[in-house]
Amino acid sequence: MIILCLVVGVVLSKLKSFPKNAHIGINAFIFYVSLPALSLRYIPNIDYRYEILFPAAMPWIIFILSALLFLVLGKIFNWHKHLVGCLILCCGLSNTSFVGFPLLQLFYGDEALKYGILADQPGSFMVMATLGIFTTIYFQQGKGSFKPVAKKIIKFPPFIAFLLALCLTFVDVPSSLNHVFETLGATLSPLALFSIGTQLTWQTKNFEFLPFSIGLMYKLFLAPLVIYLVYSLLANPQELIIKVSIVEAAMAPMITGVLLAIEYKLRPNLASMFATVGIPLSLLTTWLWYLFLG
Repeated sequence: MIILCLVVGVVLSKLKSFPKNAHIGINAFIFYVSLPALSLRYIPNIDYRYEILFPAAMPWIIFILSALLFLVLGKIFNWHKHLVGCLILCCGLSNTSFVGFPLLQLFYGDEALKYGILADQPGSFMVMATLGIFTTIYFQQGKGSFKPVAKKIIKFPPFIAFLLALCLTFVDVPSSLNHVFETLGATLSPLALFSIGTQLTWQTKNFEFLPFSIGLMYKLFLAPLVIYLVYSLLANPQELIIKVSIVEAAMAPMITGVLLAIEYKLRPNLASMFATVGIPLSLLTTWLWYLFLG
């Protein structure tokens, strides 16, 4: 299904009869229905122990390391600030939901989703909505502000659902309602992958191979390796919550980070290629990490 939905999205996007920007409507359904339903279905069933900090903290660690790495490399190679900003946004944010959730279900079943949501909502989404937006504005304009960030977070439907789901932890949710949440949440995987397929474009004009290869190497190999080494010292790497944290760290660049880089003219061609190459390639590399973890 993962490959089929991606391919169908790519093929249909090339047809003249296919609506332009169809992904906007699809993404709206995902953000307003599918993701909130998943939170409401799985978050209330989480066993609250200190280990839940591992998936939530992972995206923050990856983004901060990304910023440090590419700021240093930018100084060494004398890269333009737009290039540095593009690398931080595209390689510091993981696609923990659109690609992450389908792969977690494939590798570990539905049980892994409740930990995947922790990696996505208080993790990747919060990083994107705070540090990601700040990075975008700073590298585009030379200055940044956190003032608009809080409003964006509060109004984001999946985050509202995440907070509501935390409250449902103390409530006995009827099984019939859980079934509704589960059915609606099941729409995320095919819709998200199809949406990604419609947005993949091949842009090789003025292509910068060195920063592109370093960025993908960090995102798909170095970042999950760091998480694996650090988390193995703090917990049992064979626990499902740790495996989910590591595999989510190995996911492809986040579509939202790529779109931010494109929207704010931070090397848009390079940003597009991170999604076009990174997402299909991550299907292989995350499987290798899955095998490595056992």
